[in-house]
Amino acid sequence: MVGPEGVKEVEPADTVVSFLTPKRTFDADVIQSFCHFVHFFGSRESGERWSSEHKGTFLLSVDQAYELGRLTNTRNFGEALAKTP
Repeated sequence: MVGPEGVKEVEPADTVVSFLTPKRTFDADVIQSFCHFVHFFGSRESGERWSSEHKGTFLLSVDQAYELGRLTNTRNFGEALAKTP
């Protein structure tokens, strides 16, 4: 479970998220070129197995993925987010 303040609960506890090292800016093809590489895995072992077959991917903990999303949204939409009640 995730809330505005961060990750509250993860089951299973060792869940990881795959992520793709961006090599270019996002465009209209973002789903095919980025989103198809972002997945949740119930264990680091299963994530590592998948990542080893998908060049340019790496794993993050759920907390790290949340923080990356928070930082990205703050950078891109900070002013709008600050206005949200």
